Amino acid sequence: MYESFRPMRLLYVAAFALLPVIGPAFGQTIIYVDQNAGGPTHDGSTWCTAYLNLQDALDGATAGYEIRAAGGVYKPDRGTGDRTMSFQLVPDVQVYGGYAGCGAPDPDARDTVEYETILSGDLAGNDLEVDSISDLLSIEPTRADNSYHVF
Repeated sequence: MYESFRPMRLLYVAAFALLPVIGPAFGQTIIYVDQNAGGPTHDGSTWCTAYLNLQDALDGATAGYEIRAAGGVYKPDRGTGDRTMSFQLVPDVQVYGGYAGCGAPDPDARDTVEYETILSGDLAGNDLEVDSISDLLSIEPTRADNSYHVF
């Protein structure tokens, strides 16, 4: 009796094994983020029309989407200096960094060391290097304008 179900079980295993390969062909949407994208538009549909800000991509994503960010430093305030802003993650949305991005010979090349993607709360880009965590215990004026939360 159970022998008749064996071919069907093998079919399910084969289908699940292929999902990572066929996923994009069946509606998985990729949104691109590259702070150096030239435009002329920034709708996130390609590397060269990528969103300039990560939060814009997160705002346009729903469950099942994938966000790919080119190397660079991304801040949650969208350039406003508003310390209360933070990146608002979306359930079931995958976010990946480390891509070469627009203008590279292969914009989809991914190397997280060469194309480092940083999510930073240093809104003014002026934080001083510290030698130890104890240096942060004193009032350090270059951090007075940082985000309260990055996420």
